[in-house]
Amino acid sequence: MELLPVLDGIHSAETFHPAFLDAFFERVAQLESHPEEFEDALKGKVIATVFEEPSTRTRLSFEAAALRLGAGVITVADAGSTSRAKGESLSDSAKVLGGYADLLVWRHSKDGASRLAAQSTGVPVVNAGDGRLGHPTQTLVDLHTMRKEWGTFEGKVVGILGDLRHGRTARSLTWGLAASGASILLLPGPGLAWEGGLEERILSRFDYRRRPVSHALIPGWTGSSEAWLLEPRSFIQGQLFQGGPSEISSLDALYLTRLQEERGARQERGSYPGVNPARMEDPLLSKCLLLHPLPRRGELPESLDGDPRMRCFNQARFGPVVRQAIFLALLREDAWPLPAVTPMPAGEVEHGLGPCPNPNCITLEEGIPSPWRVVGKRPRSFLCAFCDSSLPAEYVGCLSTRRVHPLHSASAEKIRAENLKPFLAREQAEVAGFAWGG
Repeated sequence: MELLPVLDGIHSAETFHPAFLDAFFERVAQLESHPEEFEDALKGKVIATVFEEPSTRTRLSFEAAALRLGAGVITVADAGSTSRAKGESLSDSAKVLGGYADLLVWRHSKDGASRLAAQSTGVPVVNAGDGRLGHPTQTLVDLHTMRKEWGTFEGKVVGILGDLRHGRTARSLTWGLAASGASILLLPGPGLAWEGGLEERILSRFDYRRRPVSHALIPGWTGSSEAWLLEPRSFIQGQLFQGGPSEISSLDALYLTRLQEERGARQERGSYPGVNPARMEDPLLSKCLLLHPLPRRGELPESLDGDPRMRCFNQARFGPVVRQAIFLALLREDAWPLPAVTPMPAGEVEHGLGPCPNPNCITLEEGIPSPWRVVGKRPRSFLCAFCDSSLPAEYVGCLSTRRVHPLHSASAEKIRAENLKPFLAREQAEVAGFAWGG
């Protein structure tokens, strides 16, 4: 089996790792300290921004970043005025636009759209937000905002509050915080927690653990008496082995998100979780920074705008300089190299696992097969390479031995990734020429 080429560009916070992040934020600091040194860094380059969903901050900050580096900008701000409205496929659009520009910035309502675009064009593609899946450049902005305050994430606890199920910024930030070594307090509103598979992948990738914690504020936010804290296994916590959840005493930052109604989110019961002046007087939040990707609603009221802990407008202000560093990393590696992000394979399209189960996956809108990628080892999981949804594999064939094994067996764990072939049923594998391996 030959995997398709690694995708070129920035598509997921899942690709971030500590060495990349450290070097990336050093580059951002250089841009902040000596902007004049980079004024013509991208002279002669053309960047296309394609926004098939509404945007203000993200689109304008990308365009400001390009202009500050001397690049030209062409933009699509209304998908209804393009050939996409006439039925043109995303792949064809990406092929055409890749002939006009040196880099594409793409926002789309479907999960995995930027990955499909990157597969179809010969220039780097940057994910400016796709469906509920992720918003990796917003995560870099968020991490930069907190790093400027703390210098390091070691020992810091960041709460993520609100619509985790549909909120792409929350998903991406959790990956980024784990890659940075922070502890993460998950505070989903009632019925707004994400699927378990995402959490399990984070725990496995970063050697994190999950434990319950309690506090008087938590029930008013989540509807439950306790919440889950994701933290490094190396972190020493005195109450870890006592019975029941331990009391959490402080938060260093709280990242609020609005209800994502445009992605089908609905509030199950009660009021949507947020903060107000009275809650901000609780000792848990005494030194807690308040972050929000914006736009905001009642979860972060204007009555808190004068609070010294507010940082959401700092986030917005840092958007252009962070995105300048992204453009330099992708277009001027000759002069300003950075460590590569963790490769994200485009996946293998040949399988019998059926269509992607995620109704918002780009493969369903485009009518194309859902390629798979594999993560983990004990057990292995097969994911849609575009939207990261779990694919229903039950058996694994080995291409070198031509034997098939149950997915969760010791024999399956020994198969090298490049020799894997997933199947829904044993009979399906046998029809394909694989003998039962036990």
